[in-house]
Order: sequence, then structure tokens, then C-alpha cells
Amino acid sequence: MSGRVLNFGVIGVGVIGRTHLQALMAQKNARAIALADINEDALKFAAEKFNIEKCFRDYHDLLELKDLDAVIVATPPFNHAEITCDAAAAGKHVLCEKPMAMNSREAAKMVEACKRAGVKLGICSARSRLSPQAEMAKQYIDGGKLGKIYYARFTTIRRRGRPGIDILKESKWFLDSSKAGGGALIDIGCYDIDLALYLLGDLKPVSVSATTFRGVGGRLRLETRYDVEEHSSAFVRFEGGLSISFETTWAANINPYQEVLIFGSRGGLRLNPFTYFGEKDGRGVAISYDLGVDWTSIQNLLIEDFVMACLEDRPPRTPGEDGLKVMQIIDMAYKSAKLGREVRIEEI
Repeated sequence: MSGRVLNFGVIGVGVIGRTHLQALMAQKNARAIALADINEDALKFAAEKFNIEKCFRDYHDLLELKDLDAVIVATPPFNHAEITCDAAAAGKHVLCEKPMAMNSREAAKMVEACKRAGVKLGICSARSRLSPQAEMAKQYIDGGKLGKIYYARFTTIRRRGRPGIDILKESKWFLDSSKAGGGALIDIGCYDIDLALYLLGDLKPVSVSATTFRGVGGRLRLETRYDVEEHSSAFVRFEGGLSISFETTWAANINPYQEVLIFGSRGGLRLNPFTYFGEKDGRGVAISYDLGVDWTSIQNLLIEDFVMACLEDRPPRTPGEDGLKVMQIIDMAYKSAKLGREVRIEEI
């Protein structure tokens, strides 16, 4: 097993695609052999930086390579589904960037295509599963230290972090719902939703009540379409009585912060800084750990796990089926915000 090397192609070689290429270089059992991007300048830059000879403007040409085992899809989300289904049909394993797709219908097609072709499908919205905080929280939860978990709150707030405006200014597609699928919720909220699914077990979403908002900081002068939300609040109900709130913000007049709180009948958790809240001798206690986060290491772990899942013929820790659940929750949230009422899963 240790001697086998998985050959990868990377489709989309912008900022995130190059991050994947950097991580591939750190792997013992994988290497990048081909690139594809419609942007000739980006393609040339990545090819020279990572010394890759096989480059294509059309990803279909990349998929025809006989020695190619897997692809990483790092394009904007509006063509994730098409590329993933085409790659599966060509017999290639697929690691797809977040968000998984434009909606849950596309996500379901991706899962089915990969299942039918017998190839692995991993989704990058699961990066946060690989953090040391998530690993320790999983141990506490699975070990029963929290008792019955009845509520959780996930909050991710940026002061000014709108892609295409404040950051990644060249990537205006983030602002267009027809290309991005939505704004803050689908872009970064997908991380929090996925982490909840990982930590709290085989959750089955029932309904969502959500609101969205755009307009922080006044009117913007843009030459491109801007119709996605800057803020979303979603209250999700699951089978068994558990409920979770997700607050996700690209832009706010509040200091930026990220927090995960998990409420249980015997104890509670805060993930950053990692703290366990419980009782001892009738008194409340709090135990904290300084775990830190190294996102380069997490990216390397993401690639390493997917590579080994393909080589060992096992599910990746970032499975497409969980990505589909994330998209179902996001679909319900957007429909709820549009209709102004709670939306059940049967409605999407």
C-alpha cells in the first residue's frame, strides 16, 4: 500500500486550487500530474509554480488521461455538479470544494453518480472536522460526558469579509446567486453545518426557520450583480428533539469572532478555546485546553485522508452523503428566508 501513488488532476487553479496543489506536494501517496482551467494565465502560473506539464483549457481533455486516478474540483460552485458527474463517469475519484453544489438536487445527483461509478466522493466543507478542537469534542461527546445533547449554537462572524468586495476582490462570482448559490450561509456556513453533523451523530434534519440580510455599511457601487446575503440566522430542528442555531456573517458592525457551544444534560462544550463545563462535588467546574489551529496541517490532513480512502477502498472522513445533508439544510434555510416561515424538508 505504501508504494502506491494516486495520480491527481486539479480542475480550477485559482487561489484554492493552488492550496490543494501545495497540499498534494506534501503527500507520500499522491501527486498532481495534470491541471485544467479556462483562465489561461492562471493555468500557466500554476503549471510553472508546481512544475506540471499536462495542462488543459477544457477539463474533459484532462478526464481522458488514462493514468489519472482522481480529481480535485476547485472551480466556482455553479459547475461543481457537472464536473463531478463527468469525472465519476470517467472512473475518477472526486474531492470537491465547498459548497458542494448550488442546491441539494445537484448534490444528490453527484452522490448518485459517484455511487453508480464506484468512485469516492469527498467534500471540502468537512475541513473543520479535522481540527484538534473537533477531535477532542468528538471524544467528549461519544464518551457520554455531555449526556443528552439538546441544543447547540454555531456562530461565525466576519467584520468585513465579503468575497469579491472586501477579500478575493477579483472573484466577483461570489456575489452572484446564479454562480454562487447564495452568500454567507452557503459559502462559510457550510463549514459549521458540516461540523454539527460530524460532532452530533447521524442527524436527520426536519425543518428550518431562517432570515437573511444584505446592506451592511450602506450602498455599494458595483458593476456586477450582487444579490446574495451578508448575514443569515437559521434555527434547525432535527429528529429526536435536538435543535441548532447557525449565525453566519460576511459583514457586520460587530467584532469578528467564531464560537461553537454545545449544551448537554450532564455537561457542555465550547470549542474555542476548548472548554468543558461540568459539575464536581455539586459545584460547577470548567476545564480548558489550549489546542490551537494550524490550517495548513488541516488542509494536508484533508488531502491525506481522501488519498488513503481511495487507496484503502473506504469512505473518506468527508463523505458526499454528509455534504448532501448540508445542502438540504441550506436549501430549507433559503426557502424559509424567502417565504418568511418555517420550511420542512419535504418542501425542498
